[in-house]
Amino acid sequence: MHKQRGSPCEELLQQWSMKRELSNYYMTTLLRLSPDDPDALRRRRELSKKVFEAQLSYKHVDDQLRSCYKEYGQE
Repeated sequence: MHKQRGSPCEELLQQWSMKRELSNYYMTTLLRLSPDDPDALRRRRELSKKVFEAQLSYKHVDDQLRSCYKEYGQE
């Protein structure tokens, strides 16, 4: 049987933090993309897709974390 360490929401909090950082990273990269880059349009599309996916994943974990906090309380 698996023993839980710390808060029951700790793992979700770690996932939330990682997803937020990833989303911020892709957004920052997208914002810093030079329009003079020969591949700018292709890279912008790729990064836009990654930003969307990262934010969607972040939102999902955020919802789970909020539910966990409602159930167990926030520390």
